[in-house]
Amino acid sequence: MTSTRPLGFWTAALAGLSVLHAAATVVFLATSTQWFQASLIDGLVWIRLAIGWTTAQLTLGLLSLAVAGRARRMSRGTPGRARILGLSIAAALHTLITTASIGIILWAAHASLGHVLGGTIASLLFGLTHLAHPDLELEWLRTLYQTAASLQAATAATLVVLSTSCWFLLPAPKRQRFWWVFDAVLVLVFVAVSFTLPFSSVEGDDASLTGAVVRVTVTTLFATRIALRLVGPFLSAFERIGFRSMVAARHLRAKKTGFLAASATLSVLAVAVSSSMLISVLSVMGGFRADLTKKILGNHAHIVIDQAFDELEDWQLILEQTRTTEGVVGATPYLQTEVMVSSLSSRAGAILRGIDPGSVSEVTDLARNMTHGKLEYLEHPERILDSSIGTSRTSPFDAMLEDPPTEPDDDAEPAPEAMPGLIVGQELARALRLVVGDRVTVVSPRGELGPTGLIPRTKPFRIAGIFYSGMYEYDMKHAYVALGVAQRFLKAADAVSGIEVKVQDVEMAPAMATELSSMIGRDELRVRDWKMMNQQLFGALALEKLAMFITLGIAILVAGFSVFGTLTLLVQEKRREVGILKAMGTSARSVIRIFVLEGLLIGAAGGLLGLGLGFVVTFAAEHFGIRMNPEVYYIDKLPVKLDLTEFALVGAATVVVCLAATLFPAYQASRVRPVDALRYD
Repeated sequence: MTSTRPLGFWTAALAGLSVLHAAATVVFLATSTQWFQASLIDGLVWIRLAIGWTTAQLTLGLLSLAVAGRARRMSRGTPGRARILGLSIAAALHTLITTASIGIILWAAHASLGHVLGGTIASLLFGLTHLAHPDLELEWLRTLYQTAASLQAATAATLVVLSTSCWFLLPAPKRQRFWWVFDAVLVLVFVAVSFTLPFSSVEGDDASLTGAVVRVTVTTLFATRIALRLVGPFLSAFERIGFRSMVAARHLRAKKTGFLAASATLSVLAVAVSSSMLISVLSVMGGFRADLTKKILGNHAHIVIDQAFDELEDWQLILEQTRTTEGVVGATPYLQTEVMVSSLSSRAGAILRGIDPGSVSEVTDLARNMTHGKLEYLEHPERILDSSIGTSRTSPFDAMLEDPPTEPDDDAEPAPEAMPGLIVGQELARALRLVVGDRVTVVSPRGELGPTGLIPRTKPFRIAGIFYSGMYEYDMKHAYVALGVAQRFLKAADAVSGIEVKVQDVEMAPAMATELSSMIGRDELRVRDWKMMNQQLFGALALEKLAMFITLGIAILVAGFSVFGTLTLLVQEKRREVGILKAMGTSARSVIRIFVLEGLLIGAAGGLLGLGLGFVVTFAAEHFGIRMNPEVYYIDKLPVKLDLTEFALVGAATVVVCLAATLFPAYQASRVRPVDALRYD
């Protein structure tokens, strides 16, 4: 029996359900943590999931069998028969493979309840094979799941491709009616989510995160549909510019052979993907630089005034002059040296910095970075012990002592036995197993000569606070005490190591450093800005960013080769039209311009699509966050920074590469002889 309708209702339903099923599988695996935590609260969750997945699998499987039977009844050579058969077979295979992989996960979730703490698939399989059933040999389950997951991804990609190709079996009027209905529904949904859902999520609120993701998704889809709807009117307007633009636009709009149409589509997608990948990587690199700059400026001043290999003794006048300079927000003195910090359990090297607690907050973010204790304990060390009354230590590091609900009078004299306070970083506290109130010994190599040689200077301190700066080297190596305590401990009299300065405009720090240097007028002093002090680090970041730009720019160059191939095929296909144009008097230069315009349109379409995709990816990463393990990466989410200049550079580079790829095919088209092109017509 021959069917005159190769794509009926059931085949269309199978194509749509296959795409939805593949998307649902991806969402299900990506949200494994959430549904596992829900199953810990409600033990029936895994049963509901099993029932839901079984129903979906049976529906897809039965539908694929029905469509396969219908496709087999078609006569050989019927358009679309091979695609429909391939779609039904791929759907059946995907059903079997998904049943195996999801079945293993659901079994692991049920068996691992109460045995594991993590919510990832790896933790579920570990709990199943090692904790829930330690007496059974279940290691083969991991291999089975990994194999099934790989085959599942392959069949899902095949389903999407075959479903998309089957879409074109529908008659054009039906496809057009579908898109009109789809666009009307999309407009209504876009208006609804624009007034009801936020663009950004609230930290820790899953509902707002879901709403923001839905709004961004709907907005992206709405913008994509508008862009696609504007392609036709844009080409129509482009045709009215002139003769050459009219021919170029009509070449692109004309119906092409299947291979050439696929080649043109792949060229646009190649340009789009490469430019999107480049702009995403550059945004991440810019985010790392911005995050690093923020952390450096939060822990150090914008400008440092010091003396090489010596300390400043007459620093009070310089401090007053600096504070009265226009554009300076704050200034504070500091005394710095290398010491050894020793606790009851271990010891570690550190950089001891004597600071002025009253003015250091004007220059650095030390007070804001305090996670336990208080900065004022450096001036009132007797409050450290008061804050530890009634607390208990349950672990070496995590059970930090809470601050007291009430504070002693500020005018109270410190107790004679009160030790001076010391503020350390979180990593140093973890390494030495310290909490607020613990006693440590600080050893300085700046000692005195004795009968047996140099005797290091030691002094007991009490932990007054712990800070977290977000940079491992600071949290592991820096320790702070009051400036007077440091001067007495190091026998430095009234000297300091230097003066830290914070300016109003960070980017104007080099100019302010030059102004301060000329105002002070002392050649032996160094006035360095933050860019000068960290030029090697930021230079390495800039070099890495340039290397990534060049490396990923090669991807755009490869996409340019696909444009080159597409235009070469287009020249061969339009050889007769080019011959007619030249026979009518069109010059070789005009022919070159026609094909250059076609390449420009292809490159612009791919570049705009890639920039739009890159913007959506970076916007989502910036606002929703790609979570990272702070214990490993020292950041809780991937930093991203959108830079319009980089967007413009990537877009310009994309267009330039595509234009360069059109030159040789355009030159080939200009050399076509009318007599050769029309010889067999």
